[in-house]
Amino acid sequence: MVGPIVTLTLNPSLDLSSAVDRVQPERKLRCAPPTREPGGGGINVARVAKRLGAETVAVLPAGGSTGLAIQQRLTEEGVPNLVIPVDADTRMSLSVQDRSAGSQYRFVLPGPLLTSAELASVIDAVVTVETDPGCVVISGSLPPGVSPLIISELAEAFRNRNPPGPPILVDTSGEALRAAINCPGVIIKPSVRELELLLDRPLHDEADVVTAATELIGGSRCEALIVSIGSGGAFVVQRDEPSVRLRAPTVKVRSAVGAGDSLVAGIAVGISRGEPLVEAARLGVAAGTATVLSEGTNLCRPEDVERLLLLVT
Repeated sequence: MVGPIVTLTLNPSLDLSSAVDRVQPERKLRCAPPTREPGGGGINVARVAKRLGAETVAVLPAGGSTGLAIQQRLTEEGVPNLVIPVDADTRMSLSVQDRSAGSQYRFVLPGPLLTSAELASVIDAVVTVETDPGCVVISGSLPPGVSPLIISELAEAFRNRNPPGPPILVDTSGEALRAAINCPGVIIKPSVRELELLLDRPLHDEADVVTAATELIGGSRCEALIVSIGSGGAFVVQRDEPSVRLRAPTVKVRSAVGAGDSLVAGIAVGISRGEPLVEAARLGVAAGTATVLSEGTNLCRPEDVERLLLLVT
């Protein structure tokens, strides 16, 4: 039996999106009616995975009216969720489309401070969730003050719970990403920019990307890297395996919000079904590409993913 995908979002947000005719300084900008969506890496992963037919459980801390709104919207979408109440209000993020230029402006607010007791409750909840996961996804930024070593601690807790533990897919940034690459057995999903920051050097072409990913995996303890290259698709670099380039089909981009999370969701769905990592990543590229077809903070439609999957080469 295929186990569900368990996602952890340590820094969730309520994502607002709107549009204006033109972004100009020092003027009142009349916005279109906003949409409100539950957001944050793991939450979006769970939402997309649910659309792709997978069982999911989204684990997250949430507080205040924004936290309540996130939980309500997840429930309305039919996404099972395990919410750990916290005192501080969950953050909000804002995406505004400039219709005249076709540009999108994204304003991401910092998350709340979690107390040590609240953080301990989140960790305990995700590692003791009453299910046998087909895949665990730890995705998104960390709240202020949280140690980047938390991902290593979570990975270790899962391995101790049921050795060797479920596959763990990590999509984060900064010092948390640097710490995650040394977690034994995990699969990391960096962007090219994040790979550049990890190695402190520019990557000029695809050959540079493959060389850098191979170098990084050789000097780390992670199992594989899936390097996203935006509209170009992704590279799959596994330990002791040849690298694979997956090319995304060309589509009209309406919004890039959630595309990376959709990529991760497709990968997680494939992994949970027992597919080889390259095939799981192929589904991820299709899901990420399908999401850019949607306006604002809307995510992919299953029929678009199915259609685009046939075009990922």
